[in-house]
Amino acid sequence: MDTRTKIIPLAEAASRLKNESLVAVHLDCDPLLASQSAALCDLGRPILALLTEKENSYLNLRARAELAASLAVVRYVAIGELEGALDFRKNEESWRDELEQLVISKSEAK
Repeated sequence: MDTRTKIIPLAEAASRLKNESLVAVHLDCDPLLASQSAALCDLGRPILALLTEKENSYLNLRARAELAASLAVVRYVAIGELEGALDFRKNEESWRDELEQLVISKSEAK
């Protein structure tokens, strides 16, 4: 399955959110970690992932959207923000910081 078909316009996402049993979540997916996927699965319903531009991102917005779309728990991905969506971006920042520290410590060990 080409999961890129899960990426839809924001207006369509807003409509689907009203008509389907989805949880809207703001994500960065920069990077995408297993802990993110587990946290999304714990929400118990299919996810409408919302992504926006991000400063100092490892990946561009399109690549991050495609990563989000690759998750089985994510039904749709849209670019933009919707009011009332859960915001996982702060959690992702702490996960990203942990990952960066791990990479730095591993590189210093050599």
